[in-house]
Formats: sequence, structure tokens, C-alpha cells
Amino acid sequence: MSNLYRMVIAPLVALVAATSFAEDTCGDSGSPGYRGPNRKCVGWEALGRVCGCPPSTRCTPEQIAPDADDAACKGKEIQEDRDRQHDTIQRRGTHN
Repeated sequence: MSNLYRMVIAPLVALVAATSFAEDTCGDSGSPGYRGPNRKCVGWEALGRVCGCPPSTRCTPEQIAPDADDAACKGKEIQEDRDRQHDTIQRRGTHN
């Protein structure tokens, strides 16, 4: 009986250990579905900034959400507007 027990339990433990170390696919948990250059899933907020437009420029697509490409392009535009405003404020501050 103990031999049979070892033959069943050992492979079961190995299977559980192997699957617990598996990496989740980006997009499984509601993210846009792109893996960034740092090999971590990119969130919606950072998609345009990290991945660019189109997001496959700098990131790896995995399980892509339907609106991810549009969100990345809009996010990139927002980041550019923000940078432009920051530069304008900085220039004003040096002229006072």
C-alpha cells in the first residue's frame, strides 16, 4: 500500500509544483494583454507610456483586450500633452 501511495503522491506533488511556478498570461486578469520590456504585464494606465503606439512596438502581445490598441495610442497622446505642459511650465519658471 505504501508503494502505491508513493507512486501516486510523488507525480501529483510534481504536477502541482510545476503549475504553481507557471507565469500567468498578460490579459487574464483584466489587463490590456501586453508584456513590457521588463517582462511584467503592463497595466492600462501605463500602456501608452511603456509600450507606445501601437503597443506591439515595444511590448509583447499575449491575450490582447479589444480596446488595448486604441487605449495605448490615446495614452501616448496624453503623455505627450503632459510632457509639453511640463516643459512650458519649466521654461516659464526660468524666465522669472
